Amino acid sequence: MALRFKNNYEREIWAMVERYQPNCSASSNWFKEGWWKIAPGQSVVVYSGDARAVNPIWYGYAYAGDGMEWRDKYQEVVPNHIFEWCSNVSDSNSRTIHMVEFTVTAPNYTLNFNP
Repeated sequence: MALRFKNNYEREIWAMVERYQPNCSASSNWFKEGWWKIAPGQSVVVYSGDARAVNPIWYGYAYAGDGMEWRDKYQEVVPNHIFEWCSNVSDSNSRTIHMVEFTVTAPNYTLNFNP
């Protein structure tokens, strides 16, 4: 069982995920991590286990070097470097992104980043 991100775009992408994690910190129940570098046609495991058991609602974001983004309206602050933080954490190099919300519907689930 695993949650995967798959890159169906023509260029490599960098991706992050956010999941429900009760008591991640005193003021946050959400955990965010990234950046996975994913080559065209490849996939990576971003969570091992049944993601539905954590919470069926997850968030993700990805971007490519040519400016392509997979985004929506769910705002988050993330750094430019690899990170594993509670959602209320940031640093002086952080930037605001807008994540997509997705629902995990199976024990093995893949979120596809399509052109």
